[in-house]
Amino acid sequence: MVSLEQIRASNARIPECLPAGMVVVFAGGTSGIGETTMRQFAKHAVQPRIYFVGRSEKAAARLTAELTTLNPAGKYRFIKADLSLLQNVDDVCREIKTEESRINLLFLTTGTLITGRDTAEGLYYPTAVTYYARIRFIVNLLPLLQKATGLRRVVTVFGGTKEGTLYAGDLQGRSLAGAGGGGAAGAALRAHTSSMMTLALESLAFEAPDVAFVHSFPGIVRTNLGRDLRGSAGGGAGLVRSALRAVVGPMISVPLAEAGERQLFLATSARFPARCGVDVAATAGVPRAPGVGVARGSDARDGSGVYSVSFDGEPQEEKVEEAVQKLRDGDLVRRLWLHTVGEFLRVTGSEFV
Repeated sequence: MVSLEQIRASNARIPECLPAGMVVVFAGGTSGIGETTMRQFAKHAVQPRIYFVGRSEKAAARLTAELTTLNPAGKYRFIKADLSLLQNVDDVCREIKTEESRINLLFLTTGTLITGRDTAEGLYYPTAVTYYARIRFIVNLLPLLQKATGLRRVVTVFGGTKEGTLYAGDLQGRSLAGAGGGGAAGAALRAHTSSMMTLALESLAFEAPDVAFVHSFPGIVRTNLGRDLRGSAGGGAGLVRSALRAVVGPMISVPLAEAGERQLFLATSARFPARCGVDVAATAGVPRAPGVGVARGSDARDGSGVYSVSFDGEPQEEKVEEAVQKLRDGDLVRRLWLHTVGEFLRVTGSEFV
């Protein structure tokens, strides 16, 4: 296990090991884990260019001021968008593409505890936010990630190491959770969507083996997740706590600032390299300290390019690896990807923008 001290030491080397002017996109960056990780990145990076996407202009104004104080040499741009809609994701990506020719890091934290309804595009709301929107971001911005130097990575913060049964007959997960996502149904939805995320990243890694993909579970972190339940049926702090217990299991509390440090390590350390490419070492991130090995990938092979890791940065347990392998053996990687592309085409008319 990599200790917190080793994580902090690696993060402190970002100014000397990673290039100036790195371009980073935070989707879901106006609160919670996205915000705290963005702060850590701004603190350590040299002249970063950060795009952060969310719904709150008030929070964005506060964050922009704070980030500028933290690192006056950086550039910070907020893009307001409701990311439950794929059309809005496409608009955001088009805007970024007009400004940038490369991206070093795409960091995804969009989430919700709302269940029981669809978006205007006909996608089940929680799955739209946590899966389809995130994968759409990756697909749209992958060409820019492949052009980056110094660092080339995607981090999606959700349910790494929590994979399990994937319900092929209900990929959107409508039947898997009632109001609030509590109980066994909530845990089933967690395992289902976590498996979708990891398998989709494996599909993307086949297309872009020179990009590293990390699917992380952050532990229990005190954030504003659940604020979109306020005023809805069954809303309130008790429901949020109940849903979180069901979704993530035992309560492993991680302070918010520490969560940001840990996620920054996942985003920048050479412990998580891409699978292959002519410049894997040059784009792997901050060199590993003595005694810190290359991480085991989601396919149980060291350095295989897709990493499913828990709050402490450690990979899946053997029983989870076996469960995911059963999904691969059942042709779920291909079937899930065909489904995902089919939904992209139905909703937006294109595979990517």
